[in-house]
Amino acid sequence: MERNLINFREQLMDSVDQAVDKTWPTHVGDDFVREMQWAVDELINICNEMKAKGISKLEQSRTYRYLGNVYSDLEPALGKQMLLKAIQTYKMAELLLKDQSDEFEKAKLNFNYGNTLRQIDPDNIELLQESRQRILSCRAYFAENETNYLAQVDKVLNSVEDLLRIAPLANAVKKKSDGMANLNERLQKGDNISDVASKMNELMMVDGGPAGMLGQLQVVVDTINDDQKQTEKYKDIQKQMPDLTKQVLDGGEMSHDNKQIWSLLEERLKSDSAKGKVSEDRVKSLSRMMEDFGKILSSDENDLRAMQAKQQKMKEFIAGKFEMTHYLSHGIERPPDNSRAAELVELNWQLRCYLMEELSRTEKGEEESKEIIELYKRTSVIDKRIYEVGADNKKALIVVKEELRPLSLEVRNFSSRFNTMPARPLWKVMDTTVDTNAIFFSGTENTRVIIEAACQRIGLKIMREPTGETYTCARWIQLQKSITTIFDLRVTDGPGMAQVNYELGMALTLGKPIVILVAEGQVLPFDVEIEPIALNGGNQDVSDIATAIDRSMVWIYPRLHSNESLVTLEYVLSLYNRPQQNIYADQMLRMLIDLQKIPDSLAIMRTLVKFYQYLNDGEVQLIHPRWSPAYPEKNEKRLFHVTPFKTGWPDRVKTFTRKICKTVGVKYIRDDDMSEPNIILSIWKEISRATHILVDLTDYNANVALELGIAHTLGKKILLLGQGNPNTHIFKSISKFRIKSYDINKMKETLGVEIQNFITTIN
Repeated sequence: MERNLINFREQLMDSVDQAVDKTWPTHVGDDFVREMQWAVDELINICNEMKAKGISKLEQSRTYRYLGNVYSDLEPALGKQMLLKAIQTYKMAELLLKDQSDEFEKAKLNFNYGNTLRQIDPDNIELLQESRQRILSCRAYFAENETNYLAQVDKVLNSVEDLLRIAPLANAVKKKSDGMANLNERLQKGDNISDVASKMNELMMVDGGPAGMLGQLQVVVDTINDDQKQTEKYKDIQKQMPDLTKQVLDGGEMSHDNKQIWSLLEERLKSDSAKGKVSEDRVKSLSRMMEDFGKILSSDENDLRAMQAKQQKMKEFIAGKFEMTHYLSHGIERPPDNSRAAELVELNWQLRCYLMEELSRTEKGEEESKEIIELYKRTSVIDKRIYEVGADNKKALIVVKEELRPLSLEVRNFSSRFNTMPARPLWKVMDTTVDTNAIFFSGTENTRVIIEAACQRIGLKIMREPTGETYTCARWIQLQKSITTIFDLRVTDGPGMAQVNYELGMALTLGKPIVILVAEGQVLPFDVEIEPIALNGGNQDVSDIATAIDRSMVWIYPRLHSNESLVTLEYVLSLYNRPQQNIYADQMLRMLIDLQKIPDSLAIMRTLVKFYQYLNDGEVQLIHPRWSPAYPEKNEKRLFHVTPFKTGWPDRVKTFTRKICKTVGVKYIRDDDMSEPNIILSIWKEISRATHILVDLTDYNANVALELGIAHTLGKKILLLGQGNPNTHIFKSISKFRIKSYDINKMKETLGVEIQNFITTIN
């Protein structure tokens, strides 16, 4: 039966290939659609029958891949929705192929998947990045095993990389056009002059005005792949060239829209200045801004030679200022595939992609815009340095240690600006400098040996385990100084397991890059949204760990859906709503108040840093947790109860504690009562919002230790409890803390008294 199904499937695909060849290159027509839809129906039936009869997952996956290919071939006739269907089908194929060993089939699936992703939306940088990663993945296999596929793969790869270059520029073209029209409309309606001028300045920062846009587009025109010149996206960009060139070089003549906006701006500035609506300093600032913008919008050159000289000067300025050229235009041969430099190119590419996305994001302030451009420029410089290294692994080691890792830290710090949060950590508050070549490790000595081997391979050092009474404080300092962190969750003994998970909670709260190690087949006790590295004890472990460490170096904070820095700003201003008797701190507070009107997340973060430096109370430290900041509600007491995720005695304790909280007017939340699908995010929010935290240490438990690490890093008021002898609940990091004991059979006399005292005596 299996062979019959497979034979029928192959015959079916032969007929599909014939239909595709017959209608090349258009792939349209009623007969074509009819034949392809028949193939879709038959392939779906084969998929269902294979699943029902338990036929191998490999053959099921291959059938789904074929189905995805047919959907993709139907796109010219039936539209983009066919590509979306293809992607859903490829996901099914990938799921079935996950545990299979056929690398050839995986490579073919990655190629089909990546090739389809690039066709969905040429403006979607995220899809294009995934497409590129999949094409590169399959290319590595084909280069080693099936070189006859390389020409086709490289053609698609070049197309994707060209699209990645074009997308930010093409998006900016549209954004500029839409933005100028929007500014005109806002001015006609009488919008505030400061807001409109700031928005115009933002448009200028993003694309450099007509001159900046022309320079960026010229880079694309000069270096684009010939095949890509046939695309509609490239043709759209070409259409912009004459208008932009005219604006930059046409004897100072502005377009009608630019003239209209310019005139309205000048009139509004004069009017508002005369009425005292705009301060004198602001008038000067806006005048300078308009002067700079006017220079970009107009030009004085009249003869061809002067125009050409200006154009060359402009191109040089753009090349230095924006560095929008892709690394393929360095004019240097690509590093060999198996070299360290080739790995570094890919790591740096992750930083460049993030910054390209940020460059095209509209909701950003002036400081953010400047920082993005500067960081992008530096990634371009480092990219060229890596290319120059070529196959010399010793020189590559110098570049990564002295240049790439420090830059990756700066990019990550920039990406953390939305997550800025004041905390009162349990340990010493101090300024620490990150050692960009040092790693924090939590786990057993046996694993440490493997990690040391991985670190030696890529030029890193692992921090030594501290000793003495100041152990926990020393670990706190080490954690802050490290460039990345590794946690071995294979540890099974109670105190050791709790120690690792406790420190993992600290790292998550600090927003450190994290590598998690597990055994093959091990299920994590919680989901912290970090893909673990499965070790099997073989020779591959060292290589896998080294690769994971590399990737963690370029980890970027996930982009939030809203500007959470404003939440922190509002919270800080509510805490410090009176003068602080410190002229410098008070000056920073006034700046923070101003930033509410023109929010700039980077400016907010930098001003908060200065404010707390001037305040210097020795208790508050700004952190950047992995998740969005959250804070307690004003005048609301909330008790968050941390217990093991299991039934039995925790349910009895939960019911009892809930009654006590209700009696004293405190809202009660338990960590396994979360209704949201993302449990760890819900737990984070509730710990952050809690005024009191009750931690039950009975029976060493991973999630309890992790949540305690989060709470201690935030500096929450905590009551540590455990049944029986308190010494049976401790692990190294909490060995100096007092743990209250209670009797499960006498909860009113033991647990009840402790909770009531905790709630009523701690404000």
